Amino acid sequence: MRGFSLLECLCSLAIVALLTASITQLVHRSSSILGATSDALDERLTMTKTGLVLSAALAALDRTHLAGVVSITNGSNPTTPHGSPHPASGLSGNTRPRTQSAIFSVIEVEPRYRGRVIRSSFSGNSISLETCGATEQPSSTMFRSHIAVGLSGACQLTGQIERRSATCFTLSGQATPGLISSHCPPHSLLEYMPVLRELSIFIDRTGELRLISHVGSRILENQPIARGLRSLDIALLEVGGHNSLYRIDVHATSTRSHRFIFAAGLTRDTLWNEILL
Repeated sequence: MRGFSLLECLCSLAIVALLTASITQLVHRSSSILGATSDALDERLTMTKTGLVLSAALAALDRTHLAGVVSITNGSNPTTPHGSPHPASGLSGNTRPRTQSAIFSVIEVEPRYRGRVIRSSFSGNSISLETCGATEQPSSTMFRSHIAVGLSGACQLTGQIERRSATCFTLSGQATPGLISSHCPPHSLLEYMPVLRELSIFIDRTGELRLISHVGSRILENQPIARGLRSLDIALLEVGGHNSLYRIDVHATSTRSHRFIFAAGLTRDTLWNEILL
């Protein structure tokens, strides 16, 4: 009986060991599957979040036809369309834009305060613009920067607003470098519009999606949004007539990617059309 009992005990131990090994292997496989599924879900959520952030930025384009308010820059060479350093080029370390990944920049203007420049004067670096015909009068500290548009292009200024009459006000300041040219050609400025906000969205060198807000080239805020990304590819597609779409490819740290297609908002018009609106 003792030998038989010992044999039974050994068999039971062997069975328990096999069951334990099987259960352990099953739990390990299940954990791996759950982990991979969780990682895939996290990446999909991150890519979707990136698309939503870019979609919200694109909504700013519904306020103006001006072509210079949106730009797509390669992180390998962060310069503005007119050749000056992009605001994101002032970042340091791992917060700098990742090379071979796009930087998407938008300037949102406030059309309610748009007016016609009736007089401009230049003295060294100082510029004074007298504007009339705006729907509403801006206060002296309402806007951090402003855009002036003329036959030779658009430029960005910083300065102070002073009310002159019920329909006219004066902007006194100077041109500032940024997404729009800092060179204001004398005596050719015809339209004024204030900047509500300006921002740039990009992936930094650690794979983190970032949003920076800036005034010209001066960065006000540097906000991380999501992590686990590799690159952004953004292209403007002409689809016939005056219609266009933005194709945005978001690539995760793994090989996964997701494509978004967004309408480009108002059509970007030529300078003449913007001035004659």
